[in-house]
Amino acid sequence: MRFALWSVILAAVAVGIALFARHSTGYVVIVAAPYRIELSLNLLIFLVLAGYLAFYTLARLITTLVAIPARVRAYRAERTRGKLRLALNDALLAFFQGRYASAEKSASTALEGDETKGVAAIIAARSAHELGRFNERERFLDHAKGAAPEVDQARLTTLADLLVSQERYDEALAVLNDLSARDSRNLRLLRLKLQAEQATRNWDEVLATVASLAKLGGLGPAEAAGARRAAHLGNLNRKAHDAAALAAYWKQLPFETRVDPAIAATAARHQLALGGNVEAQAIIEQALEREWNPGLVALYGEAAGSDALPQIERAEKWLREHARDPALLLALGKLCLRQELWGKAQSYIEASLALEPTHDGHMTLAALMERIGRHQEAVQHFRRSAELAG
Repeated sequence: MRFALWSVILAAVAVGIALFARHSTGYVVIVAAPYRIELSLNLLIFLVLAGYLAFYTLARLITTLVAIPARVRAYRAERTRGKLRLALNDALLAFFQGRYASAEKSASTALEGDETKGVAAIIAARSAHELGRFNERERFLDHAKGAAPEVDQARLTTLADLLVSQERYDEALAVLNDLSARDSRNLRLLRLKLQAEQATRNWDEVLATVASLAKLGGLGPAEAAGARRAAHLGNLNRKAHDAAALAAYWKQLPFETRVDPAIAATAARHQLALGGNVEAQAIIEQALEREWNPGLVALYGEAAGSDALPQIERAEKWLREHARDPALLLALGKLCLRQELWGKAQSYIEASLALEPTHDGHMTLAALMERIGRHQEAVQHFRRSAELAG
């Protein structure tokens, strides 16, 4: 359509010029003493137009000739950039295919270009790491220094990732703390940070990182709960020899955490080791009211104080709902043994062993037989407990 329009316009102009030239009778006289030149107006217009076209063509020709060296250099530079981009693409493909030697070779080629240098250095470093060539890895990472901010961040993230894979967690944390301060919503950085913190047992930092990851959707509920549980257990173990610190930490825990069976059992054991039987009883009772757990029930039998009657009464209430729970029966037997209720203790322990013979049950019954002077039966239960233990 455009070609047809221009054709009509040029034809109209040509017709107009032809009509003008046909009816034009003007002339031009140029006097330059002693010369006198007389031209028709049509010829003068033709000469002016022809001269302009000739000048324009000559100028374009000269400009083109002058620009040839620069254009050749630009062509060669673009061809080189194309080869470097192709080498980088080959390096990426080889890396993701697991051909690390080929990836390192192609990435080394791409290091020669400013445009591809940063990414190529990171690919080469990762490839060298996979091949176990750690000195070359460090050298390649040095090539990525001083690049654009986003490339430098990729370099540091790669460095942290590789340090974590080598279990050099303290060095990795030094890098990750700086990176996460700049980019606090980066899930990859937070996951690496969590892994390093768990390995170095920085439990308070683990809790903070888990909270960030859970908020951003980087951890599922079950995974986050497991990480929090491990962190709280680590902190409880760290405070196991300090009753005041243990009590203070337990007090600041959320209710949902305090009734977790694993956490409650750990806290109760530490309290028992420190002589805090009353505190241990409260911890176990609170957790059992929320969720029945045989391990906590068994521990309850160890938490008897000087007066075990309140515990026996509570446990017998539980027995109404859990009449065939061997752990609860054994715990009741231990509590009655502590209160010197020999008959009740024997009946509870024997009922527990009838449901589930255990090393602990036979040992407890053997101790009871010793206390009431039935030594031969005590020896039999000691032997049976040894068999179960073996």
